[in-house]
Amino acid sequence: MQFPAKSKPEKKRPNHERWVISYADLLTLLLALFVVLYASSTRDKHKMAEEAASLTQAFHGTPIAVVNQPTAGRGIMPHQTSAMPTPKPATPPAPRTVAPPKDESRIPKSVSHQMETEVLALQQVQAQLHNLLQPLTASNQVSMKSEPLTLTIQLNDSVLFSSGQAMLIPQAQALLKSVADSLVKLPPSFNIVIQGYTDDQPINTLQFPSNWSLSAERAATVVQLFVDQFVDGTRLSAQGFGEYAPIASNGTPEGRAQNRRVAIVIHAPDPQ
Repeated sequence: MQFPAKSKPEKKRPNHERWVISYADLLTLLLALFVVLYASSTRDKHKMAEEAASLTQAFHGTPIAVVNQPTAGRGIMPHQTSAMPTPKPATPPAPRTVAPPKDESRIPKSVSHQMETEVLALQQVQAQLHNLLQPLTASNQVSMKSEPLTLTIQLNDSVLFSSGQAMLIPQAQALLKSVADSLVKLPPSFNIVIQGYTDDQPINTLQFPSNWSLSAERAATVVQLFVDQFVDGTRLSAQGFGEYAPIASNGTPEGRAQNRRVAIVIHAPDPQ
């Protein structure tokens, strides 16, 4: 009996296309490399915001209060806590001034020019009001506080109104008319907010059923006087806070006197 001869195993043919795998790996690595390079070259919005903030800090420096006494409030504008911006000096900065950041050149010159113009305008008005209100600041009836692109003037209600009333006394009218003469000189982009505050003593009259209405009416009265003195009404607004934003304890007559106040907040537009 004859058995069929076993066939010899067929030799495997060499794979001449294995280079494709290595080539594909190389292309994948190159693609990943270019993706990383692209991502590294893309500007991060967060970094741009930090650059803008560093420029603002360099311009603003450290807060400097014109008058620092108990009647001064914190102000309501939620901005930075540094001082009013000042133009970049040619000489080395003073100890209280923050040096400009190294990457300042990345900030558009238009923004720097805008800030410098607004700062100069606000400084001029601040100097005028400081001289005008000096007698009242000396008696702790008025205070001024400067913040970044913001100037806050606080006046005790006794300077402006009789107790429980929203009609300006004659001396207050003359005083606020002088203040309005300075406000008219501000650039059109500036905003002026008048804020009214009271103590926690309840009021319930036919004209003012609550401290809310009294504080709001007092603020509106000051706004109306400014409008009559040719301050642009589009930049004016009135706010009433009642007794809910005290700066001193309502447990003493002195504290309640500090809480009864009107604030004039002058705010320059934020750089775009």
